[in-house]
Amino acid sequence: MLKKVSCLIIIFTFFNLSAQDNEIGIFAGGTNYIGDIGPTTYVNPFAYDGSRLKLLETIGTETTFYALGILYRKNFNNRIAARIHFNHANIGSKDKLPKSASYRKLRDFEFVNTIQEFGIGIDFNFFEFDLKENSFQITPYIHTGISYLRFNSLQYPDKSKVAVKYAKDSSFSIPITLGFKVKPIDSFVVGFEVTANHSFTDNLDGSNPNFKTPNQNSQGTFGTSLSKDWYVFSGFTLTYIFGSESCYCPK
Repeated sequence: MLKKVSCLIIIFTFFNLSAQDNEIGIFAGGTNYIGDIGPTTYVNPFAYDGSRLKLLETIGTETTFYALGILYRKNFNNRIAARIHFNHANIGSKDKLPKSASYRKLRDFEFVNTIQEFGIGIDFNFFEFDLKENSFQITPYIHTGISYLRFNSLQYPDKSKVAVKYAKDSSFSIPITLGFKVKPIDSFVVGFEVTANHSFTDNLDGSNPNFKTPNQNSQGTFGTSLSKDWYVFSGFTLTYIFGSESCYCPK
């Protein structure tokens, strides 16, 4: 999978090196999840201070929830850009966290999951944002597209409150991003964005395990089947502008 991602980024990049309208950079931020475990606050990447969850593999060890990634933009004009990204993230939640429903606190389940996500989509700038200009620029923007994700399939063993991994799985998600970016100096763009990812799976949290064969040791399915799981990334981007600026050279 990583080889395919690398090849796509390399091909996409080298086809577009003739103009100074390319960006490559990083994303870093926090995560939160919305589903059948814990609170349902829409954007709350730092909700787990003082109540961090246990790692699945080493019960008793604390973990943090983060998203790290790389991204590439090809700017077609001052408003529209194509975008490719790859993110690695930890997500999780706990029924006893503040703002959870009372019945969830009594249930007392918790989980941690890991997501690797490859996506492609379109950015739209609300204001003109010209990478070739040396002046200070600023604009809000939106982004959407489609992402392919890999994650751990989870289940709750009989009489256990902590989800455990039983397999690997994959699915797709639709990202909905609202962001804000500035070009403070010639070659760099700094941004802040919040991305709500609507996944096509209902088992990021272990609430809907799908066993190939019946598993008598699992507590089975719980929660609502009316909506799929969401995961949210909130953080900063830093991209470098590259490519040779096109010019007219008379003979």
